[in-house]
Amino acid sequence: MKKLSIVLMLIATSFANATEFSDMATVKRVTPRYIEVNRPISSCQTSSEAAPPKEKGVTGAIIGGVAGGLLGSRVGKGNGKVAAGAVGAAVGAVVGDRMQNDDTAETRNLEHCTQRDSYQRVQEGYLTLFSYHGHEFEEETQTKYRVGQKVSLQINATIDQN
Repeated sequence: MKKLSIVLMLIATSFANATEFSDMATVKRVTPRYIEVNRPISSCQTSSEAAPPKEKGVTGAIIGGVAGGLLGSRVGKGNGKVAAGAVGAAVGAVVGDRMQNDDTAETRNLEHCTQRDSYQRVQEGYLTLFSYHGHEFEEETQTKYRVGQKVSLQINATIDQN
């Protein structure tokens, strides 16, 4: 328990003795003490969006054209070989380009989070009113005393010798 101190001062020209002792005070009122605390709330949403398009390249078309030309030139005889090689090169270039530069749209998931303030009242202790021999005083306490409860005090007193 938090010890409470009361200094009893009497107006006089001389002070002789000081003493310290324990006594009891009575609880007159107990009031909960609140503070505002911010407990932010986060909210997240996931959405899909199209990925940026890839940069187009020509390597697939070149490799496909060369491979198609070689394969096409093996078919036929004479001028037919040349025609088949040309057709094979054209088809191979188209296939190679499509393989490298796939136009299917890719998507990616993105998470968007926001945060908002959420203030709450939180009890932090008590404001307690005590009474001691006709004097009242308030103290902040962590203990919830009951009205009428007797509480021990540590008294520091200076005694007037007059």
